[in-house]
Amino acid sequence: MLAALLLAAVAAPQEFNYDEAKVPDYTLPPVLAEADAPEDWPQRRAEIVKLFEQHVYGVTPPAPESIAFETSSETVQWEGWPEVEWRDVTIAYETPSGPFSQGVTVVLPAGASAEKPAPVFTLIRYTPRSRPPISKDEPERDYCPWGPIAAAGCAVAVVYVDDVAPDDKERFDSKLLKAYGLDRETLGERPADGCGALAAWGWGASRFLDYCEQAEDLDAERVAILGHSRAGKAAWWAGARDPRFSVVISNNSGCGGAALSRRRFGETVAKINDSFPHWFCPRFRTYDNNEDALPVDQHMLAAAMAPRAVYAGSASEDGWADPRGEFLSLVEANPAFALCGDPRLAPEDMPEPGGVVTKGRRGYHLRPGGHSLKKYDWERYLQFATEQWKNAAD
Repeated sequence: MLAALLLAAVAAPQEFNYDEAKVPDYTLPPVLAEADAPEDWPQRRAEIVKLFEQHVYGVTPPAPESIAFETSSETVQWEGWPEVEWRDVTIAYETPSGPFSQGVTVVLPAGASAEKPAPVFTLIRYTPRSRPPISKDEPERDYCPWGPIAAAGCAVAVVYVDDVAPDDKERFDSKLLKAYGLDRETLGERPADGCGALAAWGWGASRFLDYCEQAEDLDAERVAILGHSRAGKAAWWAGARDPRFSVVISNNSGCGGAALSRRRFGETVAKINDSFPHWFCPRFRTYDNNEDALPVDQHMLAAAMAPRAVYAGSASEDGWADPRGEFLSLVEANPAFALCGDPRLAPEDMPEPGGVVTKGRRGYHLRPGGHSLKKYDWERYLQFATEQWKNAAD
């Protein structure tokens, strides 16, 4: 398996570590601290979320006091696939600077036999919002294969980050953050815990949950959040902040996502801050080449999902994202999940390429191949989420 992981090093900068033997010794911050009983966990969980706000992702704006929704839709069906409703949702809310809106595309089963309300996968997507063509190839596209998702009885909603915070270090604060007076033009410079783009994207995903809570055909109790790569980082953080997401999934999210920062394998804190300073809060830069000083690491982010379900998907040739570090975050979240009655994961449980491991409310797979979101990944996520929702209902 290690040989497969090292294939990614060919195309990535060679000054970064891809050798397990060179991973430094490290000590992770404790998950539980003084919490030693299930009733202590909510307070400790809140402490962990606050630490990530202050040191990694930044503090988001408050939820809007008023919110409204407008929808338009059409019915689509291709031979061999279930009938679906293609719904465009505009979410509008008031901010200190006036009205603001964002768009979400929802595809949900529409036939007479479709389950209502439907469970939902919320996909954070970091490409600009556009209405994709509805063609005969569309149902099976890798990134968002709505045909198989609908066939599994689920809806999928695409949250477009460009509507909220463009993925650009010069423009990321030109929309939502500007509307809330948290942009650099207003403040002069961001405060140490100023909201980064990843946190803003997650905030936007939570507004779709607001929509689910009043939509009769979507089940707000069964909403998963999912993202790939940079959006996977945002998805894990959104899931940690908003306990209404019952299943939280990252795909190839790496540094700042599912991977342990202290391993310094593949992409590092210094590198990600240098390349994408707008993703995180300014204080995160103080941990460049100084990961051991962080009061948190990503195993605590995984733990913050307990007692809900959390999953990480990796790819065997994506060494830059550190697949083993992604798996170990789930392992090192053991104390929180054990406190909630779940079985423990062990480092030796990490599967070979093509393998899957699930224990209780945690899951992981290692897909053969490189950095991408494939139908293979979606199949694993669909299976995991539907099993979690079934177990919760039993």
